[in-house]
Formats: sequence, C-alpha cells, structure tokens
Amino acid sequence: METTDLQDGFFQSISYDSTLRHLHVRFADGNYYLYSEVTQMDYLGLMSSKQMKSFFEDKIIPRFPSRKMNE
Repeated sequence: METTDLQDGFFQSISYDSTLRHLHVRFADGNYYLYSEVTQMDYLGLMSSKQMKSFFEDKIIPRFPSRKMNE
C-alpha cells in the first residue's frame, strides 16, 4: 500500500491499496476514513490535483462508500 504524508491543513495522509481498491484518508483533525471501490484513476486524479480538497469533496466523497475507522 502506497502512503503519502501531506499535512496540508486538511489531509494528514492518504494511502491507496490497489488490490482492494481502498483509499485510506487521515484528516488533519485526526479522523480516519476508508473509502471503498476507488479506482486507481480516481486515486491518481486526487494525488495529481492542484486542488486536492476540492477534488476529494467533488469526486471522491459523493461517489464511493466510506466508513469511519477506529484505531
């Protein structure tokens, strides 16, 4: 699984499991969510976006099922 640390004020880190198609998102506030069925194209679109927060809110949240993870 590939993990990218961002710490940009909104995201803390983003990880992607291409086998399971899971996007792991840890937010700056400490919340951790798992998004299912995320395509590699959507993951790459998010990571290459100049406006990652907007891409995430517009293209990931409304399209993919998610659940809050407890650690």
